[in-house]
Amino acid sequence: MDVIPTMTAAPGEYVIRWPFPEAMVEFEASRLKTYPDGRVQASVKVFATVPGGDREKFHHEAMNLAAGQTRSRLAQTLDGRLPWDSINWDQVIERSCTMILEREEQGSPTRRLQPVTSVDVKYLLGNLILEGLPVLTYAPGGHFKSYVALYKALLIENGLPFQGKDTPQAHTLILDWEVTEAEAARRCTRLANGLQQKNIGREIRFPLYRHCMGPIQDEASEIAKVIAMHDITFVVIDSAGLACGGDVSSSELTIQFFNTLRKLTASTGAAADIQTHTTKADRREENQQRLPIGSIYWENLSRICWEIRSERERQGIYQVGLFPRKCNMGDLEPVGLRMIFDRDTLVVEEAAVSDVSTEVGVLQAFILAELERGPARVADFVEATGATDGAVRTALTRLKKECRVDNPDRGVWTLGREGEAT
Repeated sequence: MDVIPTMTAAPGEYVIRWPFPEAMVEFEASRLKTYPDGRVQASVKVFATVPGGDREKFHHEAMNLAAGQTRSRLAQTLDGRLPWDSINWDQVIERSCTMILEREEQGSPTRRLQPVTSVDVKYLLGNLILEGLPVLTYAPGGHFKSYVALYKALLIENGLPFQGKDTPQAHTLILDWEVTEAEAARRCTRLANGLQQKNIGREIRFPLYRHCMGPIQDEASEIAKVIAMHDITFVVIDSAGLACGGDVSSSELTIQFFNTLRKLTASTGAAADIQTHTTKADRREENQQRLPIGSIYWENLSRICWEIRSERERQGIYQVGLFPRKCNMGDLEPVGLRMIFDRDTLVVEEAAVSDVSTEVGVLQAFILAELERGPARVADFVEATGATDGAVRTALTRLKKECRVDNPDRGVWTLGREGEAT
């Protein structure tokens, strides 16, 4: 076969073009996913454009590019549909799959490192977000992780200063597994209204948004195309559990998540802020610092790990602290925010912060996190937190006075109206 194919490679997608006399044949592979057993699954489409005619799709299936039997079956199918004399479909399919697999195996080029003009660590937003690298942000439910993540994205999207530092304007993308687009837009609108109060006359641009349905590796090719097309520099992933496929304790799935994240951000070198939850008391450290749920690789493969803690100052106003629990880039100071909720506005101010390290403060936060899962009894809190019966009852009494918990049924505790509002 004298026809020489050409390849076009985009993030997560390959197109092999074969210029035959009868038609231009295109073998398109997208949504590539590599498995530990050697399978390379892809969504494959075959198009043909005859001279003077329109481009037509003749085949579409999910197939294993590395399986010889699957290749042969596809060649036989196409030979029946497009029996052109000049086309040897066995060779077309075999060569197309081989070109893609070889390109996937090449990985990044090997280069000699060169001196840089500055050895300072580069950040995208204050000292919170590293340029081009992943960070992990974690807290129990109800501690404003998603609001804080949206706030970071709005600051970066609009180039607004933070921590006394200029923020270079950059395009941002929210990858959301947690809530609906309507809910994300509602939260973003409240934050944007708050930013407009402090930046009068300035139009606040919203980030791009994608509601994700399956694990990140299943949607990687489409996400990679969006990142490349819109020159995305900052990606929010909310949250890690659903993005990795559900089992955050699996080392294999966690490593696969980070490998996928690295590939889909490769075209722009985008930074990522990964949201996740905390464990129960069995992984608390002696100083009462919480730890992110799941495999240790969530911590090890993130360059900075931020723990979020929040306290109610008074109705509608909350103190939120971000505490660096692990940093590969040197010592960092905690970051404090004050969040002021109004009917249609959320104003975020920078504030002083100190770590909530008392047993009472930590215990209250754990009780609220447990009630996020549903009603519970005192014995349930004792088992989940490791605290004494008396300490739990004292914490519940304080929380009830603040209307953050309630006990409508004797012995059974639920979130109160203030707890639900957070």
